[in-house]
Amino acid sequence: AGFGGMTVASNLKRLNPSLPILVVDSEEKFIFKPLMYEVLSEELAIWEAAPEFSNIFSNLGITFLRNCLTKVRFDENILEFNDDLKLGYEFLVLCTGSLSSDFSIKGVREYCYFFHNLNDLNKLKSSLEEIQDNNTKKKLFIVGAGPSGVEIACKVNDIYTNKFDINIVERSNEILSKNKIFNREEAEKALKSRKINLFLNSTVKEITNQKLTILKDSEIKDLDQDVVIWTAGIKPNLPFIDDKVTQIDGRILVNEKFQINNFPNSFAIGDISIIKGMEDLPLTAQVAMQEGYHFAKNMELLFQEKDFLPFEFQDNGEMISLGIGEA
Repeated sequence: AGFGGMTVASNLKRLNPSLPILVVDSEEKFIFKPLMYEVLSEELAIWEAAPEFSNIFSNLGITFLRNCLTKVRFDENILEFNDDLKLGYEFLVLCTGSLSSDFSIKGVREYCYFFHNLNDLNKLKSSLEEIQDNNTKKKLFIVGAGPSGVEIACKVNDIYTNKFDINIVERSNEILSKNKIFNREEAEKALKSRKINLFLNSTVKEITNQKLTILKDSEIKDLDQDVVIWTAGIKPNLPFIDDKVTQIDGRILVNEKFQINNFPNSFAIGDISIIKGMEDLPLTAQVAMQEGYHFAKNMELLFQEKDFLPFEFQDNGEMISLGIGEA
């Protein structure tokens, strides 16, 4: 029930009010991830960025079940959950999103903070409050210069003025390498004005409770650290998947109608899917929502015994938060 699942369920119910829809998610709240940075800075309250699923779906007339999917038996149209519950389905859409990826780098899970859900946010916030010191600047490193890394760096700087020496470590030669040029240039200005240090062309090799080891210019460097925030990458969050399901880089291969190969009544959208012929689509909320809206329309066409329409992505631009009150 992320951006993809939420969009599918709400739009399908709108198009076909009598259709029974069951939404399953392991969390109790929807997390509007692009606004988590504003929750960190207290520009927004938690309830504004994380409403409860039970309230959302009851208002829509959709059944919600909080549970964790462990296996899909595609041949039998059965879902298995972690408390031995089994449910049959007529149509299935998988949209289980992404998890943080540590790329198997030693020390990441043990010594880093993440920023992927509310637990991560609360843990990071309480630690930053605890560790800040009026006498000495603490060394804070953010690994990954994508949107998350850049947004966190600017927010932390603005919340805790002069409390942290903030550094961003990025393995490529620029920040926001997959974003719009204008946003990249504005972000570079925002980082420079805040005196946030950049370690570009730098690969993290290991993290301990006091050191961050990087490889830069063919040279190994040990950097003292007080806090490391990991925003370097994500991986598909997939339940146990049948061998007959084709995958590319851990994502489910689907056709332009989002159908899973060999299983025409099963579909996948969002971060866990990869559309044949559209492999370069970004893993963003915008893509997941457009896929969800299109999928809902296709399902209604299916019920009317009409042909599916192929999906086309419309790039509506992007926005990046650059500190308190700036974007």
